[in-house]
Amino acid sequence: MTVVDNVLSRKLTQGGVARSPLPDTDLIGETLSRMVEDRLRPVVKSAISAMPLEIRVVKLFDAVQDISVPSMLGVVEVEDADTNGLLCIDTDLAYHLIDLMLGGDASVAPTPTARTFTSIDMALCKLHLDAILDAFVAAVGSVLGRPVNKKMRIGDQRQNISQLRFAPDYVDVLAFNISLDIGEAARTGNFSLLMPLATLDVVRASVQDARADQVRHRPDDLWRIQMRRAAAGSPVVVNAVLHRQPFTVAAIQQLRPGDVIELPTGATDEIQLTIGQPAGKTSVIATGRLGAYKNAKVVKLDMQIDLRVRQHLKAAL
Repeated sequence: MTVVDNVLSRKLTQGGVARSPLPDTDLIGETLSRMVEDRLRPVVKSAISAMPLEIRVVKLFDAVQDISVPSMLGVVEVEDADTNGLLCIDTDLAYHLIDLMLGGDASVAPTPTARTFTSIDMALCKLHLDAILDAFVAAVGSVLGRPVNKKMRIGDQRQNISQLRFAPDYVDVLAFNISLDIGEAARTGNFSLLMPLATLDVVRASVQDARADQVRHRPDDLWRIQMRRAAAGSPVVVNAVLHRQPFTVAAIQQLRPGDVIELPTGATDEIQLTIGQPAGKTSVIATGRLGAYKNAKVVKLDMQIDLRVRQHLKAAL
């Protein structure tokens, strides 16, 4: 057996995990705990204390083994990321949060009851899931020294981990396991946040890009000034689309010079102004209607140019 075969076999048999792309994960966990306290306290209207139990990188398959059923599960969707994360509030914590939201006494600690969550339970705990995710975004931004540009939101909600497949089992995830004590009676429970490392790469890259843009932005940069002037003077092809009509290949082959293609009534009042995009795509930037000016056909705008286009040009120029 060759040396290459030995190395390959060791790589395949060892269950190692990658390093987290986020620096100071312990500090992020501590900051997340403090921010969860701040965001959940006004929701449950009671004193609350959070403490990190474990922060480590593990395989997703191992991370989901200890998730109880039922649990309040929320899929974490991150802008531009191909893999989602998971936020899990365990059975005990979900019971206490729901009880307190419905008027429970914070000075009493009843024994949690495991039951199937109703649609009302899911709606109430959506507030808690949103608050915890918002705390995570703020914690990452605080440690990295710049707000996170990528949007994160709670997507699908479930109560059984077998109902979800938000990422492949073999991926490495950064797992935050945090314990909460609520109220004078110290109602206890845990929540876990599982974020795939590939998803965190997207978050880290967005923060680094924003920081690099700030460093590169210099008002005395003559090259940048010249490039902006060149960009501002460059022509942009804008097409006025009067109407779009699908044809089959056979119908196109039968067209002859002189054939009349009828346009629907009102087509002249719904003209789209489009610009080209990469990969042959187009984007509608405004709409208008057909008009005349000085013996020429013109398009009179019914609305302003798309706000996103104006913001992009303002930032670029």
